[in-house]
Amino acid sequence: MANHELAPLEVNGITAVTLGTAIWSVVTLIMVLIRHQLEASGRGNWIAIGVAGIILGLMGMRYTKRRVARLERSNK
Repeated sequence: MANHELAPLEVNGITAVTLGTAIWSVVTLIMVLIRHQLEASGRGNWIAIGVAGIILGLMGMRYTKRRVARLERSNK
């Protein structure tokens, strides 16, 4: 068997972070729509967790976009 080296993937993370943020947004919207059921079952804090996920996702999107721009500038 030949020994082949694998090249690292060229992945910048923007797609993954954007998709994760979109999922948090949809789930949080659903939780807002059923908030009375969540509160009745003692899970009213789940909405705050969803909002935190959205905020962290937005911060991650900003970070990954700035990182990609910084890498592109350094490669020139």
